[in-house]
Amino acid sequence: KEQVGAVLKSEYKKGVDVIFESVGGKMFDACTKNVAVGGIVVVIGMMSQYNGAGGDAGGWPASSHPGLSERLLWRGASASGFFLLHHASHYKSHLLELHRLHTSGVLKVAVDPREFVGIESASDAVEHLQSGQSAGKVVIRLASNVPNVAVDAKL
Repeated sequence: KEQVGAVLKSEYKKGVDVIFESVGGKMFDACTKNVAVGGIVVVIGMMSQYNGAGGDAGGWPASSHPGLSERLLWRGASASGFFLLHHASHYKSHLLELHRLHTSGVLKVAVDPREFVGIESASDAVEHLQSGQSAGKVVIRLASNVPNVAVDAKL
C-alpha cells in the first residue's frame, strides 16, 4: 500500500504548487509536508473528520497539526479554506458550465464501481465514501430503472 506523502515526495521533488485537500487528518499533514515553495493548500473539506461530533469547527473535532506554521513559513506557502456554501450564488452558472464540459467530453469523471440504488442506500453510500475505500464519485441511483452511470471514464 502506497503512502501519499512518500509518493508526493518522490514524484514532485520541488513540491506541489496547488493542492486541493478534502480529506483532513493524515492526508492534510502529507500535503502540507509536500507543498512547494510559494505553494498553496486549499482546504475544501475534511472527510476523515466528519464522523466526529461536536468540536469547535462546526460539528467536527478540532484537529492538531504540530509544526504546521513552521512548514508554511519555511516554504513561504499558505493554506486557505474554501467553504462551498459561501459561494452558493455561483452554483447555477458553474454547474451549467460543468455539465457543458462533461457532455462535450472535455471533462471526464471517475465513478466508483459500487452500486447504490434507492434513497434507502444513502447512508451506506456515505459510509462507503467516508471509509476511504471509494475510487471516484459515489453515485446513488434513486430507482433501479434509472440508467447506470458509465464507470469507464477517468479524471
